Amino acid sequence: MRSVERPNPHTRTPKLIAPPGACDTHLHVYGPSETYPLTPERNYDPDPHSTLDDYVKVHRALGLERAVIVTGSANGTNNRITLDALQRMRGSFKGLALLDPAITDGELAKLKEGGFSGFRVKANGKGGLSFEETRRMIARTVGFGWHIEFMSQSMAEVIEAVPFLHSLKVPYVFDHVAHAEPHQNKNDREFGELLAILRNDQHSWVNLYSFYQLSEVGPPNYADMIEVVREIIDAAPHRVIWGSNWPHAGIAVPMPNDGDLLDFLLAAAPDENVRNQLLADNPAALYGWK
Repeated sequence: MRSVERPNPHTRTPKLIAPPGACDTHLHVYGPSETYPLTPERNYDPDPHSTLDDYVKVHRALGLERAVIVTGSANGTNNRITLDALQRMRGSFKGLALLDPAITDGELAKLKEGGFSGFRVKANGKGGLSFEETRRMIARTVGFGWHIEFMSQSMAEVIEAVPFLHSLKVPYVFDHVAHAEPHQNKNDREFGELLAILRNDQHSWVNLYSFYQLSEVGPPNYADMIEVVREIIDAAPHRVIWGSNWPHAGIAVPMPNDGDLLDFLLAAAPDENVRNQLLADNPAALYGWK
């Protein structure tokens, strides 16, 4: 089993002063393993310093008020660790689930009541719901106000999935910056299609988390991702959100400092009003905070 690097314990105080209601919209928590056993089918062993208590220290150092815990793949479709964390955080955190198609209606209702606001779908269906299972799950959760986060491996998968995602008639979020790469621009065919989708489909969203994994120049500024992210923000400023992706398990790039990831927005979203939308207003609308 592959072990992963410890998340950076020395979170730099960011230059960006987060607005009221600022939210980290994508993170995972793991352990303690004696309380929350990992799934045998996992691809890696999370670092032991990946608990909710470890993350809260990062959260406070960044000056944030809200967060969204996504049940991590190493936990499988057991959402108990996220459910317990939401209860501890008393409404300031929300959750996204990994769902087993066999989940009962009662269990779904418990997730909704516990603070979950949606679930993840993977393009290949592995470790998550297939497209057909997703369609059935949307029908089972009508009235929940839920959305889906779409996890893909490439922009081609993102574009190909749009007709299906649009047909669900619920908000859908492209993760990993929709796999936009450095130096792409609107003249690039796929990237141009992505921008058109963001402008024209009011159900489409993008989460900026993991831009650091796509950067070729790396920390601390991830400068080669600034322009491509600006293009995405300009296309749909009301439907773009930011997340850290803490604890950055299984990444193939240098372990980031989460202070750098927040300060990236100073360059990618230089207008303070737009930054406040990304960090506070947009997450409040998508995840259901008043």
